[in-house]
Amino acid sequence: MPDVWVISDSNLEVRFDQTVNLLSVKDKRSNKLWEQLPLGRELTVNKVSQHRNALHLELQGGALAFSAALELTETSELVVTITADPEASFDKISFPSAFQAPDPDHYLLQTDSQGLLLPVDDTRYPLEEHPFFFCGGGPAMAWMGVTDSVFETGYMAIFETPYDAAIALKREEGLITFAPVWLSSMGEFSYERRIRYVFFHTGGYIAQCKRYREYAWPKNKVLTLKENQKRFPAIEKILGAVHIYVWDKAREVSFAQDLKKSGIEKALFLWNANHLPYPEPDYDSRLQELGYGTGGYELFTDIHPDSHPGYAALDRIPLKRNVYPGLFDQITARKKDGSTYFNQYGTYVCPEAVRPEMIKRVEKELSLYPHETYFLDVYQANGLYECHNPEHRLTREQYAEAIIRNCELLEEKYNTFLGAEFGADFAGSHGVYAHGMMTLQRMWWFESEANRKGTIYYMGDWKDNSRPSIMLGERTATGAYLEYSIHEYTRVPLYELVYHDAIVTSWRWEDCNHHSPEIWWKKDLFNILYGTAPLWSIDQERWDSFKFTFVESYNKICPWLQQICYDELVSHRFVSSDRKVQESRFSSGKRAVVNFGDTSYTFEGRIIEPRGFITMDDVATN
Repeated sequence: MPDVWVISDSNLEVRFDQTVNLLSVKDKRSNKLWEQLPLGRELTVNKVSQHRNALHLELQGGALAFSAALELTETSELVVTITADPEASFDKISFPSAFQAPDPDHYLLQTDSQGLLLPVDDTRYPLEEHPFFFCGGGPAMAWMGVTDSVFETGYMAIFETPYDAAIALKREEGLITFAPVWLSSMGEFSYERRIRYVFFHTGGYIAQCKRYREYAWPKNKVLTLKENQKRFPAIEKILGAVHIYVWDKAREVSFAQDLKKSGIEKALFLWNANHLPYPEPDYDSRLQELGYGTGGYELFTDIHPDSHPGYAALDRIPLKRNVYPGLFDQITARKKDGSTYFNQYGTYVCPEAVRPEMIKRVEKELSLYPHETYFLDVYQANGLYECHNPEHRLTREQYAEAIIRNCELLEEKYNTFLGAEFGADFAGSHGVYAHGMMTLQRMWWFESEANRKGTIYYMGDWKDNSRPSIMLGERTATGAYLEYSIHEYTRVPLYELVYHDAIVTSWRWEDCNHHSPEIWWKKDLFNILYGTAPLWSIDQERWDSFKFTFVESYNKICPWLQQICYDELVSHRFVSSDRKVQESRFSSGKRAVVNFGDTSYTFEGRIIEPRGFITMDDVATN
C-alpha cells in the first residue's frame, strides 16, 4: 500500500499522506498548494483505498466508526461524503481538517450577514464555533471561503448538509482558518454528511459568490423579485423604498401624510403590536391610498410562562405577540432532557406546535389591519433546534421545514408576502426582504460597550413600551463596530452578490441608518454601493428633529434603488488602493461608484466629491 494516495485531473492534484494523515490540494492552474492541518489525535485512519478518482478512508473518532469518500468530480471540485451507521450515537465530530492559509496575505470570507474580509492574521476578532443560520456569529449562507489579497486565488467550502452542521473558526500557527463540525441528529449519525470544496485560480470573492449562487438558487427554490411580484403585486411598493418602523405618534395617518408632502414617495410602514399605541383601524387602507406599503411585525418563536406580567396586559395590548395563555407546556420546544430553550426574550416555541395559534392571531389582526406583508422576527435568525416533545418531535431539518410551512401558510392563506430578521438562506424566497443583513452581527450584537449603561455607546432598552430607547435613541458607534462592521477596507457584499435580485436587505432595526448620526453618511453610501434599502425606526419627534437629513438621505438612495432593484449584482471592486473608492456593477449595465474618502476622486473623467457618489449607465452610454 502506498504512503501517499493521489487523485488528479488537468486542474487539481489531491494527495493524502497516510504517514501524517494530511490532505493537500494543488491547483495546477495557479501552482498554489492548499494544505490541511493534520487530523487531530481524536481521529484514527484505519484504512485507505482508491477507486478511480476517489479515495475512501475508514476512520474512528471516539466511539464513532465512519467512512469518508473524497471524490474529484468532472468539474474539478472535491466532494467529501461522510457515512456511518445511521443509529450510531455521537455528539459531534470535526472532519475534514481545516485548510491553512498559505501565508498572512489572505482573507477569510466571513459570511456573517452581508460579508467581511477578515484578515487571517487578525488577532482581535472572536473565534468561536457557531451553527449555521444563527445571527450571533453563524453564517447566513451555507458556505465560507478564503481568498488572497489581490482577489484572485482561493477556495470555498459549500456545506451541502447544513442543518446539523457548524463552522469552527480557529487560529492555527497565528493564522485564522475554519473547520466543518458535524452535529448529531437526535443523538444519532442519522444520514450522510457532505461538503464540497471548490478551488479558484482567478475571480476571488466574486467568483466564489457566483458559484454559491449557482448551487443555492435551485436547491432553495429561490425566486427573483420580479417572479415573486407576479404573485404579490404589493412587493413593488417596497422596492426602491425606505423601510420604516413607526412608534408612538408616528403611527398616526397624519405622520405618513407629512412624509408624502416632504417627498418620501415610496415607503414600507411597519409597526409592532407589542407596543402601544395601536393605529386607528383603517390605518393600512389609508396608507395604501397614499401609495405606501403596509405591514406588521410578527413573532411566533417566543412564549412567556403564564405567571409573566405580560398576560395581565392583554386587555390593553390585545395582539401581544409572545403570550399564549395556558399553552406553555404544549407548544414549547424541548431538549432531550425535557428542559426548554430560552434567551432573554422568552422560551422557544416549536414551529410545528404553534400553527393553530398563528391562525387565530393573524385572522384577528387582519380583520382590523389588512397588512400587505408581515415581518417575521427571529425565524431566520436564531438557528435551528431539535424538539424532543413527543407531540411534535422535530429534527433540525424538520424544524426548518416547519418554519417554511408556517411561511407558506401566511403567504397562501392570507396573501401576505414576508420579510425576515437576518437572511438564512434555507428559507429561499420566503423572505422577500431581510432586515439586519447590512449589520455585521457578530461585532455589533455582542459588543460589550454597547450594552453598558451610562456611556455614549449604550444602545438603549425596551422599558418604555411606546417609545423604547433602543429603537428611538441615538448612540455613538463603538470602536469594534467602526473597525469591523462599517469599515470600507474590509466590508464586501457577499450576500448581495448571491441574492440582490431576490431579497431586499437593510440594516437592523436597532442599527438603522440614523442611530449613530456621525456615520449616517457612511451607511447611506453602503446602501447606494450595495443597492440595499435604508431603514428608519422613528417617532414624530425624531422625524421633526432630523427631517432635512431624512429627506436628503432618501433622495440620495431611493431613486437610485428604483433603477436597479430587480438587477443582479454582477461585480464589486475596490477602485483605489486605499479602498476608499469602490464600484458596483449591476446586470442592467448600471454602476455606482462611491467615495468614502475625505478628498475628491476623479473616476473616468468625472469628479466624485468626498463622501459622495456617482452613478453610471453603460447601456445608455453605448
